[in-house]
Amino acid sequence: MYSKALRVQDKDTGDKPAAINLISSDSVSFSKFTAVNYMLPFSFVKFFFALAFLMKLLGWKSTLVAMMATAGTVPIHTWVVKNVGASKKRLTVARDRKTKVVSEGLHTLRQIKFSATETQWEDRIDACRREELEKLRENFIAINIRSVWKVASPFIVAAAAICSYAHMESSVSSSIVFTVIELLPHLQGTLGLLPVVFQDYFGARVNAQRMEVYLKEPELEKTLDPSPTGSVVFRDACIAWPSEKQQKNQEKFVDSPDHFVLRDIHIDFPTGELSIIHGETGSGKSLLLSAILGEADLLRGRIESPAQEHPIAFVSQTPWLQNATVKQNILFGGPVDEARYQKVLRACALETDLAALTLGDETYIGLRGVKLSGGQRARVALARAIYSRAKVMVLDDIFAALDSHVSREIFAALTGELCHGRTRILATHHVSLCLTKAKYAVEIHDKTIRHARTIESTEQTPYESESDSTLLDSSAEEKPKKSVNRTIKAKGVVQQTEFEASKTYLMDAGGLFFVTIYVLCLFGKQIVMASTTWALGRINSARLSIKADDLVDGKGVAIKGHLYFFLLGSLAAVVMEFLFNLHMYSGSLRASKALFRKMTAKVIRMPLIWLDNTPVGELLKRFNPDMRMVDDFLLESVSETSDSLVKLMIVLCVGIYSSLYTSCLTLGLLYWCFQVAKRYSRARKPCKLGEAESSAEILEYFTTSASGVSTIRAFGVTDQFMDQMHRRIDKLSTVRRHFWIFNRWLGLQMSLAGILFTTGTGIILLSTRLTSMVDASLVGFALTFSMGFSKATFNAANSFGMLERYMGSASNIVSYSELTTERQGGSEVAADWPPHGLPLVLKEISFSVDAGQRIGVVGRTGAGKSSLTLALLRFMDPQSGSIRIDGIDISTIKLQSLRSKVGFIPQDPVLFSGTIRSNLDYFNQFPEERLNEALRRVKLLSEEGQKESGSFPLDALVTAGGTNMSQGQRQLLCLARILVRDPKIVILDEATSSVDDQTDALIQDAIRNELSRTLIVVAHRLRTIASFDKIIVIDEGKIGEIGTPAELLSTKGLFYDLVQESEDQEFVTRTAFE
Repeated sequence: MYSKALRVQDKDTGDKPAAINLISSDSVSFSKFTAVNYMLPFSFVKFFFALAFLMKLLGWKSTLVAMMATAGTVPIHTWVVKNVGASKKRLTVARDRKTKVVSEGLHTLRQIKFSATETQWEDRIDACRREELEKLRENFIAINIRSVWKVASPFIVAAAAICSYAHMESSVSSSIVFTVIELLPHLQGTLGLLPVVFQDYFGARVNAQRMEVYLKEPELEKTLDPSPTGSVVFRDACIAWPSEKQQKNQEKFVDSPDHFVLRDIHIDFPTGELSIIHGETGSGKSLLLSAILGEADLLRGRIESPAQEHPIAFVSQTPWLQNATVKQNILFGGPVDEARYQKVLRACALETDLAALTLGDETYIGLRGVKLSGGQRARVALARAIYSRAKVMVLDDIFAALDSHVSREIFAALTGELCHGRTRILATHHVSLCLTKAKYAVEIHDKTIRHARTIESTEQTPYESESDSTLLDSSAEEKPKKSVNRTIKAKGVVQQTEFEASKTYLMDAGGLFFVTIYVLCLFGKQIVMASTTWALGRINSARLSIKADDLVDGKGVAIKGHLYFFLLGSLAAVVMEFLFNLHMYSGSLRASKALFRKMTAKVIRMPLIWLDNTPVGELLKRFNPDMRMVDDFLLESVSETSDSLVKLMIVLCVGIYSSLYTSCLTLGLLYWCFQVAKRYSRARKPCKLGEAESSAEILEYFTTSASGVSTIRAFGVTDQFMDQMHRRIDKLSTVRRHFWIFNRWLGLQMSLAGILFTTGTGIILLSTRLTSMVDASLVGFALTFSMGFSKATFNAANSFGMLERYMGSASNIVSYSELTTERQGGSEVAADWPPHGLPLVLKEISFSVDAGQRIGVVGRTGAGKSSLTLALLRFMDPQSGSIRIDGIDISTIKLQSLRSKVGFIPQDPVLFSGTIRSNLDYFNQFPEERLNEALRRVKLLSEEGQKESGSFPLDALVTAGGTNMSQGQRQLLCLARILVRDPKIVILDEATSSVDDQTDALIQDAIRNELSRTLIVVAHRLRTIASFDKIIVIDEGKIGEIGTPAELLSTKGLFYDLVQESEDQEFVTRTAFE
């Protein structure tokens, strides 16, 4: 499965919930069947031996009756198996839908909180969960029918055999009755096992079919021609993002106006030089880079590239990083060259960042690098590319998250000693910065190449040495976050004890009433089953005075009474089994529903810092494997454990009833079994903990690799990642091997105890019978139960161990359901709040903003600009002072009300799976014309029609995370979402960093002319805020300067320095003084 994930097309990989389910659930169920399928042929062997003994005891006539009764149960077996399989399949489909929604919600949880849609997403997840619980209820009904039939079918066969024998023979002895009772389970055991084995078989077949579908998904095809010299050349090429439709009819796909295709590409990138690709937002720059890597579909023409044969250093638009240390991310499995490594750190301006970390470059950065800022992630990804020895570097918009000063420093590294002689192909909007050193420029427009030309410039230099880059001021380097330790357990989660988890689970299942009825049904079921066996034993006493032949003429009243009692008892046992399971599964559904709802409500309202320190893989484990354990197995495991304990109690009672010596033997062996079970429990606990940790590591590694598969393939480290996964799988296999060794040891010990108990009971009862008149039926009755001692003790110890595992999953969920969320309290505000906009007051930062003003927030990377925006939305609470909007302290407002009234777009745009319409208006609150108008404002929809290049109609599909759109288009769609809502205050955190200058200017005009609201914009691109009413310069967490752009330029302070370092110096100065 992992190998396939590294070979499928990148557009098919993404964050696939189906693939996550295959790894976490389907593969486990499939391996479970492979572990038990040996039982079927073994059962048939026992079946034939039991049949031979029955013929010896009952004769062929009664055996034939028993066989006919057995054959009559086969159609019912078949229906039961099909019913369980069908319900399981429906449940799997519902689980996939829920997993998809949960996975998307967890991956986009920051955006959900920014937009204050926690309640709506909670309702969406709950709707999928209700559908899953409905299918789970149907599955429970099918399983209940199977359980009832498993109890009823042995009684049917036993009744047929014994009654027919009693009718045809002259007598019925206890020796025959109890021997038949012991043989029939082996005869019926095969048929009783069939529903279980076939259920596992059909479940495994469904699992295998689902895995087969995934394994047959299209893989990345080698569409590139080899390039021995390392050159990158396009010849009359037409390229598109991977799609199944274009594989079926490529020529028709090329000519279709409904699909984005770059046509007629003729490019010859110079070897060993810097080339740039530029164009308007959504023009296809990332698609062209993907084609160089072999990640795009080649519809026509040819492409020469060293990719797929030689490594290419690739930096994606959204930097992909592993949950590893900074050093491991930069080395990326390569050999350690300390001198080169230090040069790379210096070139990428990472030395000061690492010095601020307690563990330096040994700091774990979290999943997707969440413990680093956006600029730091970009520079670590670039450092990985520069450190590699790849002759070709493909870089996608690496300056988007950097301010002007750091951008110049990084560009110096890109044109410096470490990159000299390497082919560098860079897609960027920072054309003016890059043209001074670039040799080749490509401009994309209207789905084709407008210009592809060699640049001749007297400003170009061969390369900059390392010392040149160190002359740049290092004050711009970021202040990284202080979280440095690798997060193994989610921070803030207090692990609940199994007792506390059990108490919570049982209370959610129904409380004291549920437990009381459960215990009564449990004991009642076992007592009824024991009574039916006792009734058969009493036939021996009756036959001493009445022959079985008298049954025909009605004289054998005693025997008929016992037979009737046996039949009625059997029926009662079946009814008790049904009622017991019905009560148990009803409680299980109630508990599962309550626990999931509480966990969802807590997780979705946790603070951002908790989310940043909690791997998504761990959250997915809570919502998927752990929840599945609680849904499917927890209460059933409780039933098996308690059932086995009650059987042991009955065995003990029978022993005491039959003989005092037998009771002493029973107590002695029970003590021995208890000691064995204690040792087994101590041995299996570390195994199960190791299994849980290894499983979580595998799941996290799979999801991380799937999201960065294009980077992995580009660097040519697929084999290394496979080796890492093999190590994780080997670790899991080692733990599981030890667990099964311990399990088999337990089975051996319990079998030995069972042999000793049965032998000892037989000897004691035989001696007692020789010395005193003990009823033979009592001896048979006691021996029957003694033979179940081994199975009962093994089941009790084993099921208790499984119960600990499932209770561990419940404990994890209960722990998450008791987390401390963000403070939600406060008062509601008026529907039109805030009526104006601001003023604002912060601790040690005091400034006011008039209603309708446009405020620009600038500063060095890591100065604290984003922290200011987060504080405005109460993602960070001030330790002292207050933040006021229209005179109201925001700490006194309900969190949901505050965030729903303020529009916020973060630096990393997040889209949801669905359509353009659902992303703009997820809950269908606005008319269609308003949605289209918002798209037109941000230039995602043309004025003339919807078929123009770069246009997105409302019904256009959006994949999870918006992976089928460029970074700039995702930012524009998020901006359109804000325009639809039209809040009184809008906060943009680098919301247009990945769009071209022309599009940015159009958007700023739209915001200025059509949003007469208070606007706060955090910007690295100074031209974005050059015409704003006021500029706030943040320096080391404090306000360095504040004033109009013209005032700040005149004082020649911090803002003046930023402008002088910017590539937009002339534009900003001209605009500020207009």
